[in-house]
Amino acid sequence: MNNNNNNIPGIEQNELIRTSHLTILMCFTGFSLALIGESLILKWEGWVLVLIAAAIVFCWTLHIQNRFSEKARLWIYSILMMGTFYYYGIHETSTFDLATVMCTVIILYSMTGEKKLIDLCQIAYFVTMSYEIIKIVKSGRTIETLEATRILLHYAMIIMAGRLARLIIDKWINVLEKSHHEIEQLTDSTERLNDFLANISHELRTPINAVTGLSAVCAENVCDEKLRKEIIAVNEAGMRIAAQVGDILDYSETDSNTLALCNEDYMLSSLLNDLANEVRPYCPDELELIIDVDYDIPTVMNGDAEKLKKILRHLIINGLKYTKEGGVYVHISSAKEDYGINLCIEVKDTGIGMSVEEIERITERFYQVNSGRTRSSGGLGLGMSIVSGFTSALGGFMVIESRQGTGTSVRVSIPQKVVDNTSCISVSKRDDLCLGAFLNFEKYTCPEVREYYNHAVMNIAKGLNVQLHRVDNAVNLKKLTDTAGLTHLFVGDEEYRSNKELIRSFADKMKIIVVTNKKDEIPANTGIMTMEKPFYCFPVVTVLNENTVDTDAAEGVLTCRDVSILVVDDEPMNLTVARSIFGKYGIQVFTAESGQQAIEMCREDEFDIVFMDHMMPKMDGVEAMKHLRSDPERKKKEFPIVALTANAVSTAKEMFLREGFDGFVSKPINLTELERVMKKVLPSSKIYYEKPAAVRNDDTPANAAANPAVNADAKAAVNAAAKVIPDNPPEPVVSSPAEILKQYGVDIKTGLDYCMNDEDFYRQLMIQFADESIGKRRDIERFFAEKNLKDYEILVHALKSTSKMIGCTELSEKAKELEFAAKVNNSDFIAGHHSAVMDMYEKLVGGINKAYGRSVNDHDADSSGEITEFTPDGGEEDIFEFSPEQDGG
Repeated sequence: MNNNNNNIPGIEQNELIRTSHLTILMCFTGFSLALIGESLILKWEGWVLVLIAAAIVFCWTLHIQNRFSEKARLWIYSILMMGTFYYYGIHETSTFDLATVMCTVIILYSMTGEKKLIDLCQIAYFVTMSYEIIKIVKSGRTIETLEATRILLHYAMIIMAGRLARLIIDKWINVLEKSHHEIEQLTDSTERLNDFLANISHELRTPINAVTGLSAVCAENVCDEKLRKEIIAVNEAGMRIAAQVGDILDYSETDSNTLALCNEDYMLSSLLNDLANEVRPYCPDELELIIDVDYDIPTVMNGDAEKLKKILRHLIINGLKYTKEGGVYVHISSAKEDYGINLCIEVKDTGIGMSVEEIERITERFYQVNSGRTRSSGGLGLGMSIVSGFTSALGGFMVIESRQGTGTSVRVSIPQKVVDNTSCISVSKRDDLCLGAFLNFEKYTCPEVREYYNHAVMNIAKGLNVQLHRVDNAVNLKKLTDTAGLTHLFVGDEEYRSNKELIRSFADKMKIIVVTNKKDEIPANTGIMTMEKPFYCFPVVTVLNENTVDTDAAEGVLTCRDVSILVVDDEPMNLTVARSIFGKYGIQVFTAESGQQAIEMCREDEFDIVFMDHMMPKMDGVEAMKHLRSDPERKKKEFPIVALTANAVSTAKEMFLREGFDGFVSKPINLTELERVMKKVLPSSKIYYEKPAAVRNDDTPANAAANPAVNADAKAAVNAAAKVIPDNPPEPVVSSPAEILKQYGVDIKTGLDYCMNDEDFYRQLMIQFADESIGKRRDIERFFAEKNLKDYEILVHALKSTSKMIGCTELSEKAKELEFAAKVNNSDFIAGHHSAVMDMYEKLVGGINKAYGRSVNDHDADSSGEITEFTPDGGEEDIFEFSPEQDGG
């Protein structure tokens, strides 16, 4: 067993010393003061008392001034304490009290973890007691048997006390070592878990981007209403998965203390508009979501708006999740401070509430109030942990109040700087407005909901500073419209359904706005507007600031006519998704597969925006952006460059903006975020709204004919979707493509899931995968031979993603192993597995060509640039050749 405390982990040892040295000093002071009192009573040597008092003052001076190290001070206190003990013990009246006092001191010193101090205490006792025995012998007095046995017993007591103190120290050391080891294991496990969560989240973003992006485009172009609703359901499911992936990333960053803030100017109105769109799918029809905004909140503030929105989103969704009747009330206010304001958020619900124990545990990761296999609510259990972490990171605080059965109230206060101190609620031509509201709050059975709505409407009236008349029945509504001269009438959905004819009769006199969850129930030819719930101030302000006729922004969709963009990504499948999404806005889409190609294209043509991927071979997105900024051969107008990447950790956006990008959009692409970035970086003259029927996709094959720059991409897409007919057709294939692909490890169901069960699109991706294989295999082999692990990692990363997209999970996993090995420079692993993966890759490509009746010659011809072009009416054009220069242009 160790004879010292060297095995105590450093942190715990410092804590022990820090705690024990002050305890020892206080005990020394108390012991010395008692000794001084006893000395004065028994009239012992007075000059020694002066030394003892000086020692006390000296020790406290060292402590207050923090002289020397804590361990050195502990030894100084101990030595002086043993000196006072010796002075106490050399007097005859104290001889047989020494053992009791010293045993107490020894046990006290066990808390220091210093065995040498135990030795010091025993030595001090033995020296003092020996001195007493010598005095007795020299005085000629005989030591009686009883005294001798008492002395021996006291010696034994001190020895046993020392043994006990050392045993306590050893046990303490063992416990601390074990706990320290367990803490290290837990810390390591937590770090591994966070890394895993971040990695898996990143891997999910590419397929989610395809699902959400393409389903949104399909929903716009489908005429069949039933099919459109099903596609929208797919899109909403994808968006939920994307949100949960984001939650995992957010949690892993808060838990590992790697969260980065990105402060920027923002408007609360824009933040709440985006928030309402995000939480609307989570709010069932039977619940009410009420957002109440105080009018004195500044128009423009500076802070991390994205994290603020996520705090609100999690609080609202959490409230809705545990509420079966009533609703959720969000009240946003502000308190002025020297640095700006404290933005105060209060979210109340009428749900099941929580016990005191549940409140204490609510911010634990993965904790849910009704967790377990039979829990009724969904989610990952990370929401409140994220809220707590974000609130702390933003310099704010959170208070939770709840009782079981009465709902929960969460209050968050976050400091924000003020940029524009004017009121966030303002309308033009206020004097010309007269508002009416046909809102019967008595229809809500929950009294809290009635109270929340009353408070919200009252705040809207105060903020607008406009006359507002509210009625709750049709009779009073008729009287109001006959006498008040209303310009606008806001109507609840149930109120409208019960009085359709009456309300429609007012449409030619005033603007009527129905607040509803179901926009489609209002016929388009009635002249009545709809406002989606939640009902709150900013949509009201938007309506009041419009003209009496509907504006394009209210009834149309965002369009960017006469805008040309360049999308740069080394993964062709990502380019396919980007073409579909940007084409939705009527944008001319150009693509480049590398940073160098983007630089060359920008020298020849002008673009309104460049969307740049980050992780690309040879030249990554940041380097390409800097080349574009400083390229002396590009003497044309400046254009914004936006990062478009799956790197969605909180530090990414800050890093890209700091490097010089003008904006940041993460994959999977969120259309709301994309539109906000485009409206920010494009001039207002390029942004306007059109009726949905007027918007057409400028990246379709029909339009590509008039747009040579897009022609190559469009033709490639059409050719991939069509089945190329070779000059000498092969013998009929007995097996189906699915059966053939299955033999090569392809799970078609998985591949079709990535393609939203679109067989034509899946065939396009499969043929694209095969056509690109020759160049990719050549480059992978070259980087392997050159031991260029950086570029090797990028290419096997792409192979991992694309093979997973088409359903070849085994190849994807093998490529993933190579990617990780390249990342950690494990050349031995790569050397042992590279050939097998490349053989699997080659066999898979052969299987794809076999499944779709494509010969090797056809595949080689396709790879060299020979394309079969189809006209929009289905006719076949002549085969033509195009050079790399033409393709790049």
